[in-house]
Amino acid sequence: MFKRALVAASVAAVFAAPAFADVSISGSAEMDLFYRTNNDKGNGETGGKLLQEIAIVVNVDGKDKLDSGDVLSWRLAQKVATPDRFDSWGIREAWIAYGGSWGTVKFGNQWSDTYLIQDWPYGSKGFSGTVGETSNVGFGQGITYASPNFGGFNFSATWDSGDNYGGDVQAWEVAGHFAAGNFNLDAGYYQATDGTPVPAGRDWAGGPSSTRPNGLTQEIGTDFANWIVGGRATFGDFALRAAVRGANIDTQGADADQIGYLIGGTYSFGKNALSLGYFWQEAERDNVAQDDNDFQTIGFQWDYGLSKNTGAFLQIRHNMVGNNWDANSVIWQNADGKAASKDNATRILVGTWTGF
Repeated sequence: MFKRALVAASVAAVFAAPAFADVSISGSAEMDLFYRTNNDKGNGETGGKLLQEIAIVVNVDGKDKLDSGDVLSWRLAQKVATPDRFDSWGIREAWIAYGGSWGTVKFGNQWSDTYLIQDWPYGSKGFSGTVGETSNVGFGQGITYASPNFGGFNFSATWDSGDNYGGDVQAWEVAGHFAAGNFNLDAGYYQATDGTPVPAGRDWAGGPSSTRPNGLTQEIGTDFANWIVGGRATFGDFALRAAVRGANIDTQGADADQIGYLIGGTYSFGKNALSLGYFWQEAERDNVAQDDNDFQTIGFQWDYGLSKNTGAFLQIRHNMVGNNWDANSVIWQNADGKAASKDNATRILVGTWTGF
């Protein structure tokens, strides 16, 4: 009798259960094997070095349609196996949003749109370490309003009070996008006041952190700005992109500025795509020698489609730096060996990327 009562209760619970919100899992898996010249090999030695990196991104998304017709959505994201970053759930993304025909308001740890524009599409195809390299990758306590689409135009505005970081440090951002046929415009501006941004998954000292995602470090009297304006166009099998990006750190006694220019193109045929681009950047820093402190990057990439979801690629990136390049390293970091040897560097990379 007791067992039959349990079975009956279980069956009743199944039919009486409320509808659950939609939950989905998505992400990507990337494998990179690369050789980098002029690399820091440890013990004060520099030279060529073979390295690899595995990056697996897992996004868990949920949404629920409210009685008002609006939608509550959320995301929890993690990047697995990337050294010293995104070492716990929520470091990459952890936010809740409310959206409808009026737009979307998002709360929590989220990407900076200015960073996303720089990272892709403009920093792709060999320029992730130059155009896409910036410390303002996101907002740890962001509040964002994203507009609906107005005839091809949409915009967003974000503010981070910095309450968890102490003092008066705060950050804000505005960004916009316009699309018309085969033409796109993208622009974003980020500003931190009385402090500087901390890259995702790193603490104040630059090491791994599980408690301070996309934080701000207080530095009274120091302001940081980062911006980009870019355009893209497609003509049959050809795609072109061009952008201007800049950054500034204004501190007591030194005002460091940088501005860079990117141009690139892609030709697609069959399962193949060939991309070539060039980036040139000069930096100026008050009270520091400004001569010959620029750098240039040439990027090439060959993509080959292995399936609808997976692609293989060969990428070659060559960085050329001026003799006084170190004067602008306060803003930009050259991942390809510059910190160790203050010289040019080349990276040759093969890999695969798959989405799921």
